Amino acid sequence: MKLYLFDHCPFCVKAMMAAGYAGLKVEYVYLDNHDVAARERMVGYNAVPILEKDDGSFMAESADIVELLMDNSSKTLAPSAFDERISQWQERYQQTLWNLIFPRDVRLPLPEFAKPEAIEYFTRNKTAMLGHSFEQALLETPAHLADMRAALARLDWLLPPSERADKRLGWDDIHFFPTLRNLTMVSGLEFGTRLNAYLDEVSQLTGVALYRDMAC
Repeated sequence: MKLYLFDHCPFCVKAMMAAGYAGLKVEYVYLDNHDVAARERMVGYNAVPILEKDDGSFMAESADIVELLMDNSSKTLAPSAFDERISQWQERYQQTLWNLIFPRDVRLPLPEFAKPEAIEYFTRNKTAMLGHSFEQALLETPAHLADMRAALARLDWLLPPSERADKRLGWDDIHFFPTLRNLTMVSGLEFGTRLNAYLDEVSQLTGVALYRDMAC
């Protein structure tokens, strides 16, 4: 199987997590961010991740891909226990997340941004979502960092897998780890002992690397 994706994309990371946790042989193919036509040729619309199955057919939608990958594994995901908390947290801090992450996505050496056209495409779309430039978002980093530190302090309920009764990865991790992983690209953002343990353990269980060494 092949997984077509962007490294920075939270939905793509969900599929990567499932593939890694399930121990499946899945080839990762990184697409150019601006190449919408490539995605449309596979699934008929602009979406990632895209899974190419062994029979040559394609499927999109990250949750469906996660379920298919896990169905091909002896492992299972624990059911969600904090779905509402995760959704509320992400909604409450969405603007802060965008301001911290979007301008840094294109500063990292990620394969989907290897071409200038890809950076231009991403920048145009995401600045429209922000309502201001990446430069302004970066200038406002101290304020966004303060907001995010307060946000992370609210995650005392998030346990590393080793501290759970069944030690398993769960749907809560599939939904939330990609967001927290993206925040590891933000220089100067402290996660604390418990959240760092969470990030390290989930990264190890899934094979999805963090961005700490690239933080900017």
